[in-house]
Amino acid sequence: MKILWIFICTVFFTNCNNGGFQKAEISIPTIQCGMCTITIENALGKVDGVKKAVVDMEKLIAMVVYNPEKTGLSSLESAISNSGYQANEKLANHEVYQALPVCCKLPKDR
Repeated sequence: MKILWIFICTVFFTNCNNGGFQKAEISIPTIQCGMCTITIENALGKVDGVKKAVVDMEKLIAMVVYNPEKTGLSSLESAISNSGYQANEKLANHEVYQALPVCCKLPKDR
């Protein structure tokens, strides 16, 4: 499984390494389940300039390829935060976090 993941990431970043796009890895330490992954990938996909976003549940990171002329790291972090999750040092939007399904909340908040 790990080899498959390395292959997917390699292909993902190789195919997105042209046209002036940049790559970012964003720490998302509060994700808990597959629904979290879908929510974050969908939120990042709505940011203008994002070409591709993939969440690695094992490493607790989001890998994002984006056009720096249209968006930046701060906007990517805000998209994650506004979907209820911490992004790097940017805390989750508390109101949105409270509305997440139980499986998406930290064990201490369940």
